[in-house]
Amino acid sequence: MVVPECTACGTCCFSTLPEYIRVFGCDHDRMDDRARGLTHFIGNRCYMRVEDGHCAALRLDAELGRFLCSIYEMRPDCCRAFERGSGACLGDLHEKRERPLIALEALRRRVVSEGGAGQGGGAA
Repeated sequence: MVVPECTACGTCCFSTLPEYIRVFGCDHDRMDDRARGLTHFIGNRCYMRVEDGHCAALRLDAELGRFLCSIYEMRPDCCRAFERGSGACLGDLHEKRERPLIALEALRRRVVSEGGAGQGGGAA
């Protein structure tokens, strides 16, 4: 399987589970107020919010077909540990490779219909 560059893929950021990306105390401490605004608590555990089927920190660029983390420098440890080409990466590619492509296409259609720029603040 060919493993694309991370910014051309974004598959690992896609999920519908509200408990998909765990944010531990050290992660939360590393985040600024903007990044903390992308988290939510379920009980006493913190997670990144999932919006439109992907992490709320993910920004889709319809024009360039890119997936960028808006909090990359402050991202949670689980994201830092996720390695391109690892078993987890290959599993995500196998199970949900079409999700980012569908999200990009939806964003492109919306941009065309609204006549806007190519940046999709994560609402694809």
